Amino acid sequence: MTSSPRAGFTLVELLVVIAIIGVLAGLGSKMLSFAMKSSSIGLAEQEMQRLLLGVETYQLDFGDYPPSSMEKDYEISGNSLDEGNESLVAHLASRSRGRSYFEFKEEFLENLDQDRLRNAELYQQMRWVFGDDQLREYVDPWGVPYVYIHNRDYGIEYSVTQESGPVKIQAGSSLKTATFHEPLRFQIWSAGPDGIHQMHSDEAADSDDVAPW
Repeated sequence: MTSSPRAGFTLVELLVVIAIIGVLAGLGSKMLSFAMKSSSIGLAEQEMQRLLLGVETYQLDFGDYPPSSMEKDYEISGNSLDEGNESLVAHLASRSRGRSYFEFKEEFLENLDQDRLRNAELYQQMRWVFGDDQLREYVDPWGVPYVYIHNRDYGIEYSVTQESGPVKIQAGSSLKTATFHEPLRFQIWSAGPDGIHQMHSDEAADSDDVAPW
């Protein structure tokens, strides 16, 4: 006599199947999260490379990199937050030599602190890129402004935005060379996925900041 096939799962077998599906779903979720994080990091690296090219092109025209701050030379209505980023955006948008130096992506343009530029001359140079006098920041894929510091200002503390609010930072340094990264040029970096700036010290071993060095 042959036995007939079972009509369904036992309770134990059903629980095992559910558990397996749960594990696979969890793995899929982790893989998706990792893929999204990797994609955002890649996008930040791509945008920084474009910014680097823009700054180098600006230097060829003017003989120097954009300043880390505009407060000494321009009339600013602001709060001294993200000065380097705002200066970088304003100078790369300037068309005083007949061209701007960076193609800004609107999705990454913000004015988080409502700073404004009162200098009429620079505003006129920027007006083909921006139609008003706002001092905009260029933000990373996580919505935090990139940090920009000219080499002559390494060692000076600046107030910058991060996920938890404003924080004081200075240029990133290297334990290997015992000096600043990019000592003769400039530094640009992103706070990374956690939105916390730690790049100013290589001792921050758990840092996920994204930098081009």
